[in-house]
Amino acid sequence: MTDGGIPKPVEDDALLEQAAMWLTRARTGMDEAERGAFLNWLRERPEHAAAADLVSRAWAAAPAAARHGGFAASAGFADAPELGRERAVVRRRNLGWGGLALGGAAAAALALWFVQPESASFATAQDRREVALADGSHVWLAPNTRISARIGPLGRQVTLEQGEAVFDVVHQWRGFAVDARDVSVVDKGTLFTVRNRPDRPIAVVLARGALEVRQGNAMLAAPRPGEQVEVVHGQAQVQQVDADGALAWREGRLVFSGCSLEAALAAFADQGAPRVVLSDPALANLRVSGAYAVADLESFLSALASIHPVRWTRTAKGYEIEPR
Repeated sequence: MTDGGIPKPVEDDALLEQAAMWLTRARTGMDEAERGAFLNWLRERPEHAAAADLVSRAWAAAPAAARHGGFAASAGFADAPELGRERAVVRRRNLGWGGLALGGAAAAALALWFVQPESASFATAQDRREVALADGSHVWLAPNTRISARIGPLGRQVTLEQGEAVFDVVHQWRGFAVDARDVSVVDKGTLFTVRNRPDRPIAVVLARGALEVRQGNAMLAAPRPGEQVEVVHGQAQVQQVDADGALAWREGRLVFSGCSLEAALAAFADQGAPRVVLSDPALANLRVSGAYAVADLESFLSALASIHPVRWTRTAKGYEIEPR
């Protein structure tokens, strides 16, 4: 189990089997105590209700699948559009599912056949890239970024191995979480970005919706839209930011509003710009504002020199800025 409550692959079978056993008992009759226990189980975790829903849908589709020797990806999904992007395949023919009260293990297996997990990995070098996940969510990858994603029957899990990515998440009953080092970002149907760069804290900016930032079993922060969370030594540091500006790199722009020159140069470097050396460390504290193309560092340097007493020169390895 991840810290954000998204089942890992090894737990999917167990949760589906538990759901199938509860539903089997419900079909054959429960007393008041059992009904109460079943309701408590459903309320205990969101994945429990999701597993019960998935098993119920798989059971309902089983007789038709048996009669027709399987069903196409669109069949049985008229009342479940949130599952429409998953591949739905019954892999066995003529199993003779005449009734719906399958045993727990068999029903869990049927549910897994009903919605097949999908896994994928994506990476960038010096380019930016937009990708679509199997659930319809969109992800924008900054340069030097690597992610892996698993869209499972009960949860959606992404690992940001390095770099920075913007997530525009489709709202579903299945949870969606992004792991970066030991931090989990648990999404609630959201537009947000996560940064995982060497020698810098994990950073999350929420542009729209809601999310939670967790570490282990602890919830560190639940930011509002327009807030950034940095996780430093297990503590969440929350501040107001320009969320649209923080996500503008996916459109090829960098937006600064009174930030330090050091932070601005780091943002260019994150987007694959050449190295810039400051001849005087005090220059790092100069404040900069404006919107600039990520591929045009020289326009930024020229604007900097027009408002501050500095000059820039090209070097063999990139650029240097020095006092004028």
